[in-house]
Amino acid sequence: MKKLILWARLGLYFFVLSSPVYGQERVVAAYGGTSGQQAPLWLAHDLSFFKKHGIYVEPTLIRGGSIRTAAISAGEVQFGVDSGVSPVTSAIAGAEVVIIATYYNKHPWSFAVRPGIRSPQELAGKKIGVLSLGASNHMAVVTALRHWGIDERSVTILRAGGTAERLAALQTGMIDATVLIAPETQRARKAGIPILLELAELREGFPTISIVTTKKFLANKRDVAKQFLKGISEGVYVFKTDRERSLKALAKWMRTSDTEVLEDTYQSHASNVSFPPFTDLSGIRAVIDFLGRSRPEAARRSPQEFVDEKILKELEAEGFLMRSEKDGRLERRVLWEDRKLGI
Repeated sequence: MKKLILWARLGLYFFVLSSPVYGQERVVAAYGGTSGQQAPLWLAHDLSFFKKHGIYVEPTLIRGGSIRTAAISAGEVQFGVDSGVSPVTSAIAGAEVVIIATYYNKHPWSFAVRPGIRSPQELAGKKIGVLSLGASNHMAVVTALRHWGIDERSVTILRAGGTAERLAALQTGMIDATVLIAPETQRARKAGIPILLELAELREGFPTISIVTTKKFLANKRDVAKQFLKGISEGVYVFKTDRERSLKALAKWMRTSDTEVLEDTYQSHASNVSFPPFTDLSGIRAVIDFLGRSRPEAARRSPQEFVDEKILKELEAEGFLMRSEKDGRLERRVLWEDRKLGI
């Protein structure tokens, strides 16, 4: 009997020892949707970049920016891979959240209108659908209107559901305009829906995807935050430079084998990610200005208050980001040679 117990204990010990999370810090990274914006997180997970740096990351889909930020604040989620709007909004309200990197510093949106509308000036008196008022796509609409010199008060901005629902509402005439992201943008074009503006072409920055955590976690688990930034940075670089592996990750996490959808998603997003993933403070400034319209206290804040990139700067000084780029080029060369030789 004693031998049986001993063998059971040994079996349990070796099972734990062989587990992928043994000796590794386990953290949850929340993301908000299944589009090309999240691909660097997926790649870092699938290619074991996080495990290589000693942490086990569990990517978790949590819809709703305010819900994700609340989960981060409560310690249920350690990292948010998220739009910068929600954490800045929460920080202004007193939450101890902070942005530690941003790998997507441009608007991902395309401004779509129903057939028959040929110019921005024709939007006066029309209904523009967004996911929710005060969220990132609402800000995208406001940015486009300002770019065109159109008074926001001349249109009606209303809630119209998610991207697919807004596209359907546009097609049925329930709304006159909205903002879309790939792959719905390509579907809209195929359906004959005009695209008046690609917001990514604007000079104004926007924190579409930032890495968010709490100040407490950053203070108590700085080493974990550093390893997470290492892994996500490598994921960003692969997404920006390696089409084949990126398409494979997109197919898995978006759950589609439609090559046209995958290709459009990759082409729409890969060129817009930032490596190294430093935050464009002009984007944070834009968020503050947007929030300041309804929150006077926001107008007095500076972008630097919401961003702490000391670890990222440390990685840059240590040469890690440059090594990641060199290693990525070497790895792509080896993969190309292997394919050439039929390996």
